[in-house]
Amino acid sequence: MAHSLTDDQTLLRDSALRWLGDHRESRAGRWQSMVEMGWSGMTVPEAHGGAGQGLAEACVLAEVLGQGPVAEPHAAGVAVVHLLVRVGSVGQQAHWLPQIADGSQVVIPALDAAAISATREGTIWRLSGMVKPVQGGATAYLLAAHDAAAAQVRYFIVLRDTPGLVVREVSAVDGGRAALLTLQAVVLADEACLQAATPAHATCAHACATVVACAESEGAMRAALNATLDYTRTRQQFGKPLSANQVLRHRLAEMSIACEESSAITFDSLAALETAAAAHDAATCIHLAATVRAKVAQAARRVCEEAIQLHGGMGVTDELPVAHYLKRQLALDALYGSAATQLRQLASSSTVASERRLSPGGSAFREEVRRFLHANLTPELQRATRLNTSVFSEPEVGLQWHQKLARQGWVAPAWPKEYGGAGWSLEERWIFETECAQADAPSLSPLGLRMAGPVIMKFGTPEQKAHYLPRLLSGADYWCQGYSEPGSGSDLASLKTRAQRASSGDHYVLNGSKIWTTHAHFANRMFALVRTGEGDARKQDGISFL
Repeated sequence: MAHSLTDDQTLLRDSALRWLGDHRESRAGRWQSMVEMGWSGMTVPEAHGGAGQGLAEACVLAEVLGQGPVAEPHAAGVAVVHLLVRVGSVGQQAHWLPQIADGSQVVIPALDAAAISATREGTIWRLSGMVKPVQGGATAYLLAAHDAAAAQVRYFIVLRDTPGLVVREVSAVDGGRAALLTLQAVVLADEACLQAATPAHATCAHACATVVACAESEGAMRAALNATLDYTRTRQQFGKPLSANQVLRHRLAEMSIACEESSAITFDSLAALETAAAAHDAATCIHLAATVRAKVAQAARRVCEEAIQLHGGMGVTDELPVAHYLKRQLALDALYGSAATQLRQLASSSTVASERRLSPGGSAFREEVRRFLHANLTPELQRATRLNTSVFSEPEVGLQWHQKLARQGWVAPAWPKEYGGAGWSLEERWIFETECAQADAPSLSPLGLRMAGPVIMKFGTPEQKAHYLPRLLSGADYWCQGYSEPGSGSDLASLKTRAQRASSGDHYVLNGSKIWTTHAHFANRMFALVRTGEGDARKQDGISFL
């Protein structure tokens, strides 16, 4: 884990790791053993027989369970307890929370109300419909249903053996169990309904469970990485361990970075999520959970797939755990949303939220940008943008758009006005970039505008500024970047191209090679890093920007 643990959290993690060592090989009895450890009631208040822990502790445990992987309803229980604690009646809390804590009831949430109808008939409720697959192994379900008469969503706890509730359990992709629920005029008493619950409460509860599931994904990623590290250290190829291969070492390093990023975003979100959930701030909870899940789900899939590939043919077999880590990610995607699903959610919520956050001046500026795009962005330019496979547009496309922006004075949003830039605020720059991206505007080469230009503004002489900056803004000069060399890519300290100042002092003589120079065949200007000194103390010294 990349975050700092308290002493109590460290004890929890170490205890969970020892437990995992004893239960890694067998699914039988896992849940009962977790109950005996007190984990079924981790977030249940102490007054109701639980441990009274928060989301951080739930995530610490989930991270260890992910290393199993142990597909028990830990995250699901977090959502149920969250709802009961905040909106359950005194009687409902007294009835359900102790039973959840002691493991006699396993309540699984099914909070999608679209498929279930609830009709009140005197003092009873009648529920009908079907529920999309939920996690299996439940003794009861927390269901959302649409009450058409009152035009609102109701929430009910329904025992598995309630007449009219048909539960069909099936095998899930990760080897666990899933359940398909059909309600055929299920009759429930009033006390089964959480009268105070609203969609905002349910959304916050689901968001908490989603982030706990992200901690589980992070644990699986880390376990897959560690298994792959061990394998590449022992597997020999051409007389050397796989870990000696530089390409594979880079891939393993990227896997490690993905694990650290996932851990950081998960645990760093908890304080804000708990605050938002306590205030029933559904919009913030959705945004936080979707942000974390989008990042972690994507990283988990990538790391687990890399682990399988680096194990070779045996990586897909059931004998090794790496395939199981990927299968568990697929199951979590089904329960809590894939990266693509969460990104769509973020796009929808961010658009609405950004509309609210704009200042009056920002709203007016956005409309001005939209009018400009409508008048100047041709279908041909938009099509070229959609077909572009490079980092930035081909010159014949990019320069055409560059010149239109230059005539408007918008080609350099971040440049100060004194150098011919737009001098926009951060809000204006964000609006412009967002609207351009949504409209499929071509992306301009950053090499002149964002790299050479700022260096010249900061370090250039008045004569250099007067000569280069206007030509850069107009598009008269097209720049490329001279960094990489045959023996030097990312490691710029190993540069060998040398610039020797002539005895006359008015020019440099260069000797060396530059490669991978994007758009060099179009450019009439290049900025280059070259060696002008010896760099005796450090190889990074003695390098100049020419």
